[in-house]
Amino acid sequence: MGKEVFIDANVFLEIFLKDSKSEECKVFLNSLQEQNRQALTTDFIMYSCILQVQNKLKSANFIKNAVIFFNSYSNLKIIRPAIDDVFDAIGIIEKEKLDFDDSLVVACMRNYGINDLASLDRHFDKVKNIERIKL
Repeated sequence: MGKEVFIDANVFLEIFLKDSKSEECKVFLNSLQEQNRQALTTDFIMYSCILQVQNKLKSANFIKNAVIFFNSYSNLKIIRPAIDDVFDAIGIIEKEKLDFDDSLVVACMRNYGINDLASLDRHFDKVKNIERIKL
């Protein structure tokens, strides 16, 4: 297992929306800190999570808590996809048959040299050189 781990949106959403795997996701993120492993995600994922929280929970307080979470999680690095990542994602849509947001995850992971992905989405299992950490 590499040192860096990319975190997919659904890991954060489980926590924010208090879904069935919320506790497992919290434990996993805490274990990354204990292991001194860098967690990465994109600003696109962060904004997508905030929009989901707004749409589902309809509360500015829950949105604020999500933003505080992203800001306070000490080993989380939020990266901004470059335009090259977006173009790479378009190619991945065609090759891997993923939607845009998942293709952007794969493009960013490849461009940052990250192989480990924390995600609840099984469709990443078919993507070459991606090791999904199952939560």
